[in-house]
Amino acid sequence: MKKVLFATSALVLSAGFASAEVALSGDGRMGVVYDGNDAQFGSRARVKFTLTGESDAGLSFGAAFRVDQENYNANRFRSAARGTAGAVWISGTYGKLSMGDTLSASEAAIGDLYEIGYTDGTFVGDVEEISYLTGDGENTDQGPNILYEYSINNFNLFLSASDASDNDWPGATGSDNPYYDEEDDAFDPADNDTDTDVAWSVAGSYNGELANGSWMVGLGYAKHDDAKEITLGGEFKTGGFSVKGIIVDYDERGEFTLQIDDAPDFTLALADYEYDRTYGLSMAYEYQAWTFEGFWRRDEFEAITAGFDDEDFDTFGIGAEYDLGGGAVLAGAIADSDYASDTVADFGIKFKF
Repeated sequence: MKKVLFATSALVLSAGFASAEVALSGDGRMGVVYDGNDAQFGSRARVKFTLTGESDAGLSFGAAFRVDQENYNANRFRSAARGTAGAVWISGTYGKLSMGDTLSASEAAIGDLYEIGYTDGTFVGDVEEISYLTGDGENTDQGPNILYEYSINNFNLFLSASDASDNDWPGATGSDNPYYDEEDDAFDPADNDTDTDVAWSVAGSYNGELANGSWMVGLGYAKHDDAKEITLGGEFKTGGFSVKGIIVDYDERGEFTLQIDDAPDFTLALADYEYDRTYGLSMAYEYQAWTFEGFWRRDEFEAITAGFDDEDFDTFGIGAEYDLGGGAVLAGAIADSDYASDTVADFGIKFKF
């Protein structure tokens, strides 16, 4: 099969711009997902636009979004046109500034556990993804997030925040605007309007080199209203082996929801529990065209209502991939989670274009 990439380049001959480029890429997958009861077909195809440019002074800028994220009318809270999907950025000597559906500072510094399966963990509810307090889809009712990144030598600094408002800007204010914050009789934001609480995060990481490998350690802090989060993570790589560990401690963290395939949402309510902490470990090994990976994660919840007991939930997952070349990868995985009543699995092929 011949791989085809369509790209458009344009030279803009005007002051302030040196060049610009629009590139088209994509990904797809097809396979079978076993949800503990029966097997179902699962497929997906997505196209992504990446826009890049550079000014005469050497300032880089760009944007990236998927085609399905552009439709403002389909989902006004999740569209590139509104700034809550995809991202726009500018970078230069003093770092990179991104705005849109960006990562929080903590996640940008530390990341998640390793993905498994042809669905990259979706078949088990993406439990390998750490539930960060801010950014990356957590604060979609607050408009765009902003992320600043700066690196000096081996140290990396990250700062992020939301704008604490779901107003569509520019636009009309008042009750006829569906994105207008609720107000009380004194024309102040209503007390129950959590959009007025800025969500922010600060984090740092350090990358080191060894004679036969590399390592990373990161620390992050986040806050949204009364909720707080402290994250510590580290990763070590040598040869084809890599291992990563993450621990997150929450304070005043409320409701937690998990979706596993077509199963009903699993929810621990704010009124009865607080999300106390999560921690996990993941490992991967690459040998020729093969990659083997796995992870373990535990979530702990503290009961705050009389008659309820503290709860903890473990999830284990292992998977394998075989690189077919040309952007095609055969992959499968199996996982067992206390969140689900049955063991789940997937098997299929995924593509990058």
